[in-house]
Parts: sequence; structure tokens; C-alpha cells
Amino acid sequence: MSDYSAVFNCPGCGSPLQTPEGTISLSCSYCGLIMRIGSPGRILKYLYNTSMDTFAVKFSVERYLKTKGLSLKYTELGSNLYHLPFYRFRGMSYSLFREQKFEEYDDPEIPPTTPIDIFEQKCRNFDLTIPAYDNTQFGLESLGIRPEVMPLTAMFQNNFPEESISVDITLTPEQAREKAMGFFFFNLGNASCNKELVSSEMVGEGLSVIYYPVWSYCMELGGMKSTLFIDGLNKRVYNEAPGEYYYRPSDTDFSGASEINPVSHKCPNCGFNLPTSECSLFYYCANCRRSYMIHNDSYLSAEARGAVYENGEYYHPFWRFPFAAGDKFNTVSEFSRILTGEIPLVARKKAENLFYLYAPAFKTADLGFLTSIGTAVCRIQPELNKRVEGFDRAAEMILPESEALELARHYWDLMRHKYRYLTGPDYHFNSCRLGPGELYWLSLSRPCGSPGSDSYSERKQAKKNRSYA
Repeated sequence: MSDYSAVFNCPGCGSPLQTPEGTISLSCSYCGLIMRIGSPGRILKYLYNTSMDTFAVKFSVERYLKTKGLSLKYTELGSNLYHLPFYRFRGMSYSLFREQKFEEYDDPEIPPTTPIDIFEQKCRNFDLTIPAYDNTQFGLESLGIRPEVMPLTAMFQNNFPEESISVDITLTPEQAREKAMGFFFFNLGNASCNKELVSSEMVGEGLSVIYYPVWSYCMELGGMKSTLFIDGLNKRVYNEAPGEYYYRPSDTDFSGASEINPVSHKCPNCGFNLPTSECSLFYYCANCRRSYMIHNDSYLSAEARGAVYENGEYYHPFWRFPFAAGDKFNTVSEFSRILTGEIPLVARKKAENLFYLYAPAFKTADLGFLTSIGTAVCRIQPELNKRVEGFDRAAEMILPESEALELARHYWDLMRHKYRYLTGPDYHFNSCRLGPGELYWLSLSRPCGSPGSDSYSERKQAKKNRSYA
């Protein structure tokens, strides 16, 4: 998943800092200030600054007229700089498809047998931009820039250009999500023709608002008035509208987005600096040995619980939820009778244990591999012997409980849809009983972090490699 690079000034020393858009916490490379700039569910505003002035705008207009073979004898009526708002919507997509196939025979007199359901899962990252305004005159339907081209500027302490006109945000985040998913599933459907979409989940959605610069240039040529719209980054005319255009904003903003607001990233108990991470929601204070999770704009006390799942020294975070389906299915023994091919009852001592759904809460580049780990833990239903200290967290916790629920729902759909008995309404996820989530670090035999991730184990290994050099 590509990241936009965002720039803002350190509140401590004023130096310019650059970090991936959506970063949770970081340290100033100049003054060392430890700060938190994000939290789950918070929508931040960013903008692209244009390097064009009125002279550059006029140059782009004349180049456009020459390309069209039109006269350069025109009258300038005025120009304005606008910033158009776009929602950036990104996350992980999990979809389950069903396709019916018949077993065919070489003998034409033998009819095909009963159709067999073939299930296929697709996991992928998505990154979409949706216009947050409803004015069609501007003619810009997508952000139109690659993330790595130039950094964003975080909106911070009224740094929005004074000469720019901010276009109203008339789309709510919920409407943006629905529209983005419509585009996504349209493309997904085209790629999976002749297959039925059984279920789908969007997990870990990150939402932000990005303002994109567009110049308007009103002119009169040959007795006709028109308005040209110039891309403020690509410096080209991309749309022409008849008449003289001027937009009057009403300061409408349905996004609920806010400017970036760096705050000290310190332990709420002792005031000691907490470690920094681009995306982790869980932090351990090395001074007073307390743990916290970021929730909204505050810290919640959380226990650092580890447990042995398989032999290994790499502990990765998982959410687990006690789960009950139907009228009486809430133990491992009962689920093993209805999910005969999914939940093997390997040990009698597990029989009366509560049944749990597990959802990995760490980041990895291969979402299919993540699903394999998550469903494997759901099927095995391990007995967890909790250990509070003495384990090294080899991956960072990035998934809040609400998002982990969506991933757990997907795993339940993966298991139940293979059995016709469980496709009824009594076994839909929303009809089942679900307990509160518990966060555990489970031991795995190998690290599962994505390449380049800032995990504890990777930093430890890098330090060891440097000592060998």
C-alpha cells in the first residue's frame, strides 16, 4: 500500500518534518521532541501547495490555445486559485466468491452431476480517492497524482494559502465510504466475472481529506467567454467550461476532519517518553512498566499479555472474541460438531473451552498469508497460558478492536459457508453472540511483519548486524 509523504513543522523547534501520511507518533530529528500526531478514527486534513503564480497560469493558457490552434488575442477576465477536497480511502479488502461447477463425463449420455460449490478468497490492499464536493464545473474526478510525486502539507495552525478559495466538503465520510466501495466492487466484479460475491469486509480503513490546487482562468475570445481550469501541480489545462465562472463557498464541511495537532507522547502515569512508531496503537512504558492503547485522542491502560501458540520466539498481536452461534453452540466441542472439517477436536481437555474467533492485529504485505495465520488459530483453538512479562513483541499492534471485529466476521464466513446448514440467518455474524475483545501476543515460529516495517525484531536484528560489521 503506497503512502503519501506529509510535511509539517515541529511545534518544538519549528523545523520541517516529513513522515508518511497517517503516522501515529514520531520523534523530531532536530530537537528530539517525542510527539503523537494521529489516532484511530481521526480524519486529518492535508493539502498540496501549487508552485504556479498568475504568470505561470497565463503561460499554461497560451500553450493550450496554441495546441488547439486558437488565437492568442484574448481578453483576461480574472483568475482564481481553488483547493478541491478529496477523500483518500485506503485499507484491506477481504472477499469470498462462490462458483458452481459440474463434474462432466466423456460419455455424452451421462448427465452432469449435482453442482459443487467452489469457494475462492481474494485479499488485497486498496487505495482510492473520491471527490468530497458535488460541483461538476471543475471537471476533476480523481486526485490525479501519484503518491510519491511530491509531499503533502499537513494543515497546521492556519497554514492554508490566503489567496486560495477552499471548496465546500458536501460529502460525509459515510457517503465517501459507500461511493469508494462501489468503485472498488465494480472493479472487483469485472475481475471475477461468473462468480457470486458471498461476503466482503473492508478492514483497517484509513480516511483523510486532501485539498488539491486548481486554477481557474476566465477569458473572452472572439466574443465568447469561457473558463479554463489548470492543474496546479501538472501545470496544464485539463478542462474548459463555457461562460465566466466564479465559485462562492459557504464554508460547508461535512467531513469532521481536523488540522494536525501534535501533542507530547508521554506515559500518562509517570510522564516518561513513550517509544515512537509510524502505525502502532500499543505502547509500553519502559520506566513504570505500564502498557497503553491509543483510543480516540487519549490513552487506555492495557495489559501486555503474551501466550504460547506454537514454539517460537516471535510474539505477534491477536484479538480474540468469545463467540456463540445458534442457540447452544459456544464451546469447542459444540463447534467441532457443526464445523466438522474446520475444527478438529484434537484434545479432550479443550472440549468445554469457550470457542473464540481470532483476528491478527499486525501488519504484513501478504494479506493471504495473514488470513492463513488467522484462520489456522481459529481452527486449532489453542489453550493459552498467559504470561505478562518476559516476551519480546516482534510486531506492532495496528488494528483497533472495532476493525478486528470485521476481520473476525470474515473468518467466520470463510468457515461457515462451506456448510449449507450454517448459511441460514441464525448463523449470520450479526445474529450470533460476541463477547468483548482481548488482546494477546501469540508466539509464532517466524516473524510475519511486512518488508520495511519498524518491528521490534527487525530493529533488534539490524542492531545485531551492525555489531557484526
